[in-house]
Amino acid sequence: MNYLVELLAVAIFSFSCSSEDETPNLVEKSVTIEVEMDGNYADYLVTFSVHRMLSGTFTFFAPVLDQPTELNWAQVIEQGNTYTLSFEPEVPTISATSSAPIHSLGLVFNAVHLGGETDDSFQPLSATVNVLADGDVYPQFEYEAMSPGEVSVPLAEEITLQ
Repeated sequence: MNYLVELLAVAIFSFSCSSEDETPNLVEKSVTIEVEMDGNYADYLVTFSVHRMLSGTFTFFAPVLDQPTELNWAQVIEQGNTYTLSFEPEVPTISATSSAPIHSLGLVFNAVHLGGETDDSFQPLSATVNVLADGDVYPQFEYEAMSPGEVSVPLAEEITLQ
């Protein structure tokens, strides 16, 4: 009988401790997403999307498009917390910042070749995507576009700051 009581006490203690550990420690920082493209990027249709920029108890903050300066978000779905830019790049940089400190975000980057002839000097688009948290590179991602005529594979990332 004592063994059963001790086993029950250990089980109750284990469950009570595990519920405290399940609460994540949410760190909030000012975030900038920078995309640096290389190769023949002007021969591609680029899609860049930011979603889930969350703060506090899941309050959404809109991203601010810093670069290219002459463009605005092409599609805004406020109910879905999604901001998308699709364009033919003239400059190799895309930059967006959080409008307030956040603890998590999602992003998608993709490029599709516009078609047309390519020669031996053609370089497929490649990109480095940096997520900066309070100015420091948090994660960095590499993207390689598929060859012309092939199905593109997007870079899709969900990031929680720690």
